[in-house]
Amino acid sequence: MKHVAAALGMSAFATLFMTAAAVADTRMRLAVETTSGDPTHVMLSTFRDRLQASAGDAVAIQFNDGGSLGDENALAELIRAGAVDVIPMGSDGVAALDSHFSVFDTPFLFASKEQARAALDGEFGQVMAASLRENANLEVLAFGELGVRVISNSKREVVTPADLSGLKLRTPSSPTRMMAFTTLGAIPTNLPLGEVYMGLRQGVIDGQENPLSVIKEFSLHEAQPFISLTNHIYTPITLVMNGAAFDALSEDMKTQVKAAAQAGVETTRILSDESDAKLVEEFRTAGVTVTEPDIAAFQAAAEPVRAEIAKVVTPDFMTSVQGMIQ
Repeated sequence: MKHVAAALGMSAFATLFMTAAAVADTRMRLAVETTSGDPTHVMLSTFRDRLQASAGDAVAIQFNDGGSLGDENALAELIRAGAVDVIPMGSDGVAALDSHFSVFDTPFLFASKEQARAALDGEFGQVMAASLRENANLEVLAFGELGVRVISNSKREVVTPADLSGLKLRTPSSPTRMMAFTTLGAIPTNLPLGEVYMGLRQGVIDGQENPLSVIKEFSLHEAQPFISLTNHIYTPITLVMNGAAFDALSEDMKTQVKAAAQAGVETTRILSDESDAKLVEEFRTAGVTVTEPDIAAFQAAAEPVRAEIAKVVTPDFMTSVQGMIQ
């Protein structure tokens, strides 16, 4: 009966969407692999709500979350094929479409979240958006914020790069991210984010790296007692729209779409700041050892990674990026 009820519910939703779409000037399909609370979900749901509020009946929005249409890699294929219109992406997912986005895997590229935000709101963000449009025909609507990444594990405190030696760390599938942790002495292991908790429990991996908000959302602190505030990488949320779909919008709708995306930026940045402000103490109260590592030592150890990533994005591009964000 549950399956029948679910099927009827899906049918009713589809009918409602098609009815709304019939009278709307614009139909838009949104998708994300995460669930409520995750920064990527917050980015997309804020965009949805603000656009619906401003455009009203002029737009009919279909919202698919929880990976119902697949993970980020699957969604990347769907958006390029025009099967979905808008998705949020982490930098490693975008890098698979445009190698210039591998620059975000450069450890300590930004000195702070504030510097990263200013760069993305300025010339650097414009350059990255133009590159993605040229290389993948995706329109960047805005750069939200996933946050700064920290390292957590079940083996020991991580104070210096030497403490990473031999640790099996889950990282995104980005080759440059995995190369960075190999350089630092860890053993990077690719694993879908939804499988990380069980992987930690079963000993398949020793740890992982993500913003504090993601550790909280997936309850990863329950499976590992050590968090090190390395803040080694800043990860934006790149909210993208199929290029042809964006071009087909009226000028007024384009303006509303961009404004709704900017609302997502502001919301995710607030979420990031609030999470960073409260979660350290929350984790410590829960019995997690939260360590402030030797950042200078990590910066020095990661310097060779910058040179290797420059080969991927081209040395000239790396030089120009460094100039734009200083």
